[in-house]
Amino acid sequence: MLIILSKSPFVGDYASIFDMALRAVQKGEKVGVLHIHDSCTALTSDEYSKKLVDAGLNVYALKADCEARGLLKKIKKEVKIVDYQDWVKLVMDEYDRIVSWT
Repeated sequence: MLIILSKSPFVGDYASIFDMALRAVQKGEKVGVLHIHDSCTALTSDEYSKKLVDAGLNVYALKADCEARGLLKKIKKEVKIVDYQDWVKLVMDEYDRIVSWT
């Protein structure tokens, strides 16, 4: 399952998203979380990034959106930076279900 987040962590209910993702991981499912638009701001938090990685989630950030917000150098090293081609590969090849949380 690939979860695509677009809203700021200050607006969205990230706790619900994290709970859903954690349940899927516990069932043995491969889970990734792709941050686009304003959700990229969450990835500047050590606590947030570490929580996702420690839970066994693959964490991604869209490079163009991080650059547009001046965040690219602030994104934690555990996060995989992807471009638009990588995003398509994630959707088409890596994950069998997509959940868009907008």
